[in-house]
Amino acid sequence: MSGSSALLLLRLDRLDPESGLFASFPAQPRVPLLRFAPLPTHGARILEAIAALDENAARLLLHFRKRFPAIYEAVEAIGHGLPEGEEGSLFFFLSVCSIALQVEEADIQEAASLPSGLQIDYALVAQGERWWIDTRTTLRSLWSYKLAEVPGAVLLFSLFDSLGQVVGAFAGRCGDLLQTQALRLSGDLAAHPFLRTGLRRGLPRKFAIEEAPTIGILSPDGLKASGPGTGSSDPVSPPAAPAAGERGPGRAEG
Repeated sequence: MSGSSALLLLRLDRLDPESGLFASFPAQPRVPLLRFAPLPTHGARILEAIAALDENAARLLLHFRKRFPAIYEAVEAIGHGLPEGEEGSLFFFLSVCSIALQVEEADIQEAASLPSGLQIDYALVAQGERWWIDTRTTLRSLWSYKLAEVPGAVLLFSLFDSLGQVVGAFAGRCGDLLQTQALRLSGDLAAHPFLRTGLRRGLPRKFAIEEAPTIGILSPDGLKASGPGTGSSDPVSPPAAPAAGERGPGRAEG
């Protein structure tokens, strides 16, 4: 395979449930390398899924419920009255984060001035021939930091910065396997400044990034899920650290 025969495509679009990292070959369907594992559409099921990660996660939820009962109840109420199912879009995941963190408008403004953040978990797991980002670990990680009284602005920045670093590192390893050093970006989140900061940190320096069309600083007012406590606008509006539990791809077809 020549270095010019394949291109890595990173599509990050809030409303596209198939967002992720793909290998793009001339005149062929793109091959998924890394996707986002869906979350249950009901908050109670999301909490159950987080608790099922391990004993520490279950204990953390108990502590969080005692410390932040209103936030816990707001997450629990997501999707109340709607049919149960699963949702893989970034819109839904970020909506859950919006409710789970209860970030204020002031946090959004402060986050824009931060030079760096903390490491938020985005576990990469393999299922058969596919690799997935398990965002249950992300929610657990965010709440763990919130229990430690980490400011909302830091958590907001770190949420996107960490995602960028994890995806960038994974793309770098896939690029080695595919013998390519180019990454093309698409989707409305691809230009998000926090995520782009992390992406450049995670990618090998040799990688070239094909810039997405300029769409300005995002203000996704629609990042809300069904449930109380979402606020008037989503706290993840300024859409960016390597993650614990990360595992590298065994092969390019991931």
